[in-house]
Amino acid sequence: MGQIKKASSALSKLFVYGALKYGQPSNSILANTGNGYANFWCRATTTQKLPLVIATRYNIPFLLNKPGVGYYVTGEIYEVDDRMLNSLDNLEDCQDIYTREKQDMNIGVGEGTVPCWVYLLQKYPEKLLSLPYLSGYENSSTHPYIMRHRRTHKHPAQDDLTFETAQN
Repeated sequence: MGQIKKASSALSKLFVYGALKYGQPSNSILANTGNGYANFWCRATTTQKLPLVIATRYNIPFLLNKPGVGYYVTGEIYEVDDRMLNSLDNLEDCQDIYTREKQDMNIGVGEGTVPCWVYLLQKYPEKLLSLPYLSGYENSSTHPYIMRHRRTHKHPAQDDLTFETAQN
């Protein structure tokens, strides 16, 4: 009995809003037990308005750390272990682009909030704020998400934030 409790106390909650969501291009990362443990917990929304934009030639969804701008963003909460967080930190170019920080997420009327890890873009070109803001991300043929292994090393994502995408 004591062991089960110990294992569950090591789990963290992670809010995903982009390509990691169920049915989206990178969800297989969460589904792959080789990366660690991840289990869908519930849908959720940010407790503050944040700008969610699609940027770079790879059409990557980014949540910009600029509270009060944009919309309340919908996403999913997963319970993850430290191994999965480490896998994601490596994948999410955490040092180069994102920072992972704790934020309260809204899990529904009367349910209150729950603190979750979330990957945010801290440093970004100001012009990303002129992109259209989304309240939720879905991969689309208009802005098809380019998987990491299909990106070119000539344009790493962190150098590509200034790339002008064609707005429709």
